[in-house]
Amino acid sequence: MLMPSALYASVDKYLHGLFGLANDPAAEVRKLVCAAFVQLIEVRLSVLEPHMKNVIEYMLQVNKDTDDEVALEACEFWVQGIVLEQDNIDPMIYA
Repeated sequence: MLMPSALYASVDKYLHGLFGLANDPAAEVRKLVCAAFVQLIEVRLSVLEPHMKNVIEYMLQVNKDTDDEVALEACEFWVQGIVLEQDNIDPMIYA
């Protein structure tokens, strides 16, 4: 999966928007934020590297979300981390 060039050019604004929505009261929004972080770790880990500590802390928080779908989506982040680790890329090194 490739990241569209327009998104790559605006990735800082995109990340700022994601972090702004991270604690939205709507579970569907939080679920989509989790999905976006999972997609970024799959597609372009390098854009998350400077923010990895905050992303990891957020994912730990939403793993305990009262909405099961949000918590499940957050679990995908850890699954993707295992896949990257098997490819000899350790995303947790940035924590």
